[in-house]
Amino acid sequence: MKSLILLLFLQTGVLFAQSNVTGLGMFRIGITTPDSLPSAGFREEEPPVVKGTLALVCTDIRLFKADSVEIQGVSITGLFLVFYENRLARITCTYDDLLEKAFSREHGKGKIGPPQLLSLCDEGRDKRMTLTSENWENDGILALAVHARGYNARCRAEQASRLTIASQSFLAITSECDLESLDPYFDKIRSPH
Repeated sequence: MKSLILLLFLQTGVLFAQSNVTGLGMFRIGITTPDSLPSAGFREEEPPVVKGTLALVCTDIRLFKADSVEIQGVSITGLFLVFYENRLARITCTYDDLLEKAFSREHGKGKIGPPQLLSLCDEGRDKRMTLTSENWENDGILALAVHARGYNARCRAEQASRLTIASQSFLAITSECDLESLDPYFDKIRSPH
């Protein structure tokens, strides 16, 4: 009887286990610095500007991009690392099937968000964008996978999936900085209008 109770207790613990997301491979939120990046494969991009301006730079942010990096045997494409005061604060990359399987295997199934339907294209009501999401949270770190399918603002068919892992305090502090180019749907799924 005691072993049955113990078994049930352990299974319940697994069912309600919390996510342990802290980053992606060697890239750890709050720990990785720009100096620790591999010299090959990364290039520093122009810093983002304050939303609504053309020249007012978000001075405490450094942005690095890699077209492709291998992390634990999985090729990660379209990788952006955002540093705030020289500490990694945000990771954004393409969320393809291989990364999705590896990420889910390591962190479990995330919480599925409600789908959102956006009218970005002004050519007709039948040309909409559908956003679906899955998220994981752990001690102030948010991981959010966003899947977009439909018509973008240029009225072109688009199907894209991006994964963003970020410090939630960074997201609050830098909400005025234009980081939309990393994932144009990230803010739309986080704060629907």
